[in-house]
Amino acid sequence: MRRSAFTLVELVVVVAIIGILSAIAVPAWTVAQLRAKRAEVPPNVEGMKIAELAYFAANDTFADEVSWYPAALTGSSADKSPRAWPALSAAGGFTEIGWGPNGEVRGSYAIPYGDATGFEVQGTCDLDADGDTPLYWCSESAACGWDAGDETVY
Repeated sequence: MRRSAFTLVELVVVVAIIGILSAIAVPAWTVAQLRAKRAEVPPNVEGMKIAELAYFAANDTFADEVSWYPAALTGSSADKSPRAWPALSAAGGFTEIGWGPNGEVRGSYAIPYGDATGFEVQGTCDLDADGDTPLYWCSESAACGWDAGDETVY
């Protein structure tokens, strides 16, 4: 006799397999999405470094320190949303070095140290709003890098 339909057991097995694959794929996709959003920070910080070096070439000193901009992270879900960066003329201390990102940002950026001898530029983000904020930094003499302490942070 010829069968023309699937049995209930076969359908349950297929649904179980799809459920298992989804349970594996969805968290991995979420992590990949957050890491992709965090990827804005390194090029912005490296752009700030280049702007500082250009400022030094023109003025024989590095720009003064600049606090977190556009605002410090709060540890809330508001940190997940992109924030507008104002026009360069209204961008606080970043106006001095002539640097501004292209469009909205998810991170916060600062120059915590700057004088005639050196500087450091930093960027941070907290896309999963867990309060664990990885810090990407550059200085005039050191290679740039993440200071996260935890490889699982976004």
